[in-house]
Amino acid sequence: MSHSETAFSFINPWLENLNYDWESLYQVGIPISFLKNETIFNQNDEGDYIYIVRKGRVRLSLISQNGEEKALAIIGVNGLLGECSLNSEMKYATNAISASKCDLVKVERQDFINHIHSHPETYDHLLNLITKKYQLLCMQSMELSYTKAFTRVCATFIHLAKEYGQSVEEKEIKLTISFTHQEMANLLGMTRVTIANNIKWLLNESYIRKEGRHYIIKDLDALIELSYY
Repeated sequence: MSHSETAFSFINPWLENLNYDWESLYQVGIPISFLKNETIFNQNDEGDYIYIVRKGRVRLSLISQNGEEKALAIIGVNGLLGECSLNSEMKYATNAISASKCDLVKVERQDFINHIHSHPETYDHLLNLITKKYQLLCMQSMELSYTKAFTRVCATFIHLAKEYGQSVEEKEIKLTISFTHQEMANLLGMTRVTIANNIKWLLNESYIRKEGRHYIIKDLDALIELSYY
């Protein structure tokens, strides 16, 4: 990986199709489903359950005092929700709202703790995911302070290409997950119009193209170079 590519290593608010196996936890949990835009839990609620995403997407966010939402991450298949309540305060640190119809497994907090103590592989998954989220928050903090909107949009496409990219031609990479302008706006702390304008420019200048619901990056190296201007 080049130095320029390394700069984008942790810029990815979409945590989807994670390579974790929670099968043993399904035996101690309860299946539960949510329609799109339903609240799973709110920040500062008592952290009674840990949730595993089996299907769909969930948006983690914070609500400011004046009611504005700041999205932090989109959690997809094999992601965890509510593990932030495993500290001594035992409260959820964020809101969790279904971003699509989703199927979850909820596990009582103490059952979850007991289980990971007797299943080292599950404990390793938990630590890995917590670390991913911490890295993501660090990068988001730095970006909000120092990085221009256009660079952050480019960086998002670059990291999505690395995590969810599929080669389709010599240099083209198709993003295998789809997203809306509003989803990206919420995650990057921008307006939908700003996102739409930046993506429109990338489309018009042929850095990316769209095929159905999916974006295709025409030359990843060229997009990385562009992001530094």
